[in-house]
This record gives sequence, structure tokens and C-alpha cells, in this order.
Amino acid sequence: MNLNQRIASYGKKLTKSEQRLVAELQAQHPQGLLESATQLARKVNTSASTVVRLLTKLGYASYAEAQMEARSEVTALLATPGTRADAVIGDDTSIRSCLDNVLLHDQHNLATTFAALDVAAFEATVRLFTQRKARVHLLGQRHGTPIASHLALHLNMCLPEVRLMAATSPLFIEDEMLWLGEHDVLLAPTFRRHSLAITRAAKYFREQGAKVVLMTDDPTAPAVASADHVLLVRTSSASPFDSYTAALSVANALVMAVAQRRKKELGATLERGEALWARHWKEGSA
Repeated sequence: MNLNQRIASYGKKLTKSEQRLVAELQAQHPQGLLESATQLARKVNTSASTVVRLLTKLGYASYAEAQMEARSEVTALLATPGTRADAVIGDDTSIRSCLDNVLLHDQHNLATTFAALDVAAFEATVRLFTQRKARVHLLGQRHGTPIASHLALHLNMCLPEVRLMAATSPLFIEDEMLWLGEHDVLLAPTFRRHSLAITRAAKYFREQGAKVVLMTDDPTAPAVASADHVLLVRTSSASPFDSYTAALSVANALVMAVAQRRKKELGATLERGEALWARHWKEGSA
């Protein structure tokens, strides 16, 4: 529940100071909680301890947790880092505050993402990756590029046909899609300010009989219309810039699940890899 839902469902009597606080919070929601407890208390002529006590009554573990929720709502409403900067950066500029806020947001992102993750979609993705003759394509643009690269690096150790459709490739994305068929699978991480290239690629993969998996922060992202499976991740952040910690963690879970399915083949592949690396370093030092 968000703040307004907690207030609506709270059935006990509030003090006059708490009633003034509730009125102020509702009038300024969600931005009102971005201020410190002391600043908020001063507006309604009460104390910071009263603010904290009210939020505890409403079910928050701490004032920081309530602020995190408010920042999440603000960042969801404001599309660009520029518009979010003033809204999410508070007056407390201490390093300790930065560390605590980032940790709190990322812990919440991880917990929320994994609690709500579509396990059937996750399992279906692993099956697609490990099916016979599967060719796995990873495509990321902007913020999705590091996630796609991470997946490509590690899935390549588990599967024989993994291709990173990267901006640094000598081929255009269109060239890399010339030979698509029913054994091809696209996994595309796409986040806020979704790439038109990913939307077009997902549509084309689907038209050619290939399968499409999206990892995204938005169930209404344009490419979702072409997806067979969607893995939703939370990207809320204490800063003006979204956090992709949860996305990377889901990517790690995919790698782990594929490695488990390919345990026998993986051992042989890693042995070959170690031999190649040993040869590389031996020749390099010669």
C-alpha cells in the first residue's frame, strides 16, 4: 500500500497534530515526504518525533522507507533525469546518507522484483535457451546494453550459439537478422526511454517465427506487443538516474538456471576455455 492507502485503511483515532500532518502529506503527496522529518514537522507546528511516530502507526519501518516510496512515485511520474533531480535529491548531502539511500532502494528493488517475477515466464525463457538447436540473440540499447553484454558473456560459456547484437558489430542489426527462424530466441533488456530499434527487432523476430523475451521496467513498453514472455524488473532509485541492480540480478539468475540445465556440457566447455586462456597467456609471454 502507498501512503494514501495506508491513511485510508487506518481505523484508529489520530491526535490533532497527526491530523494536521495527514492533511499536509495528502496535499503534497508524494513530494511532501521528500523533505526531512524536521522540515515537514515545522510546516504543521509539531515535532519530528511526531512525524516518525505517525508513519510508524501507518506501518512504515522508518522515515527512510516512507521517503523511498515517495521517491519511487516521483521517479515514475517524471520521465527524465533532469526533471527528477530537484525532486529526489534531498538536503542531506552526507556520504552516509547516499550509501544508506542507495542500499535501501536496491534492497527494495530486489525484493519487489523477485516477489512479483513471473516464474512461468522465467522458466519458459530457460527452456527456450536450452532447447536443441537454439540460437540466442541478446540486444540492448542505451541502459540495456550492459545487461545484454553481461548475459552474452556468461551464456556463451553455457550455450554453443549465443550472439550479442552490439553497436560495435560490423553488421547492422538488420544484417544480423537475415537468417532468423523457429530456433532463434531474442532476449532484449529495454528500460525507460525505450529504443525504437528494439521494438522493430522484436516485431521482426516474431514475424519470422522466432521467440522474443523482454526484460523491462514497464509492462506497457512498445516491444511488449511482440513478446512471448516478459520479465518485469523494478528500477527505482535514490538518485535522478534509474537503478538496474534488480535487472542484473535477474540476468544472473537466468545464467545460473541455464548453467544448471547444461551442467554436463558446461564442465567440458570450461575446461576448453581454461586451456585456451593458458595458451593465450603462454604465447603472449613468449
